[in-house]
Amino acid sequence: MVRRNEPAHERHYEAEMPHPSADTTFNLAWGLVHSPSTSDIAAGEKLLLDLHRTAPHLRRDVRYYLGLAAFKQAKFSDARTYAEALLRDEPQNTQALALLDAVNQQVQRDGLIGMAIVGGAVAAVGLAVKILASSRR
Repeated sequence: MVRRNEPAHERHYEAEMPHPSADTTFNLAWGLVHSPSTSDIAAGEKLLLDLHRTAPHLRRDVRYYLGLAAFKQAKFSDARTYAEALLRDEPQNTQALALLDAVNQQVQRDGLIGMAIVGGAVAAVGLAVKILASSRR
């Protein structure tokens, strides 16, 4: 599962199979979420989703890392949901505040890029129409 980031977590997880502890599973998920590989991040997210259901004592940390995994996969709505859930319980949680700020900045940046692309496309269509109209005269 983990390629370079956290091989020790993977070995520990595999050694506890078929029933690894919640803490061991969390450690592996942590390593996967911090990986540059999108498939590792998705695998970490899957483990975290299972932990969210089965390990209430880890729910706070699991929510943050679910939000981080969502952010790294450009699932900004999900990332915002997890950060806001953390902030409902802990309004001053600096990790959740930083994650929510990063989500908001990325969404704003993506929106500006999208508007620029649309604006450029509209200008190009307008120019093409003007050229076609002037060539018919």
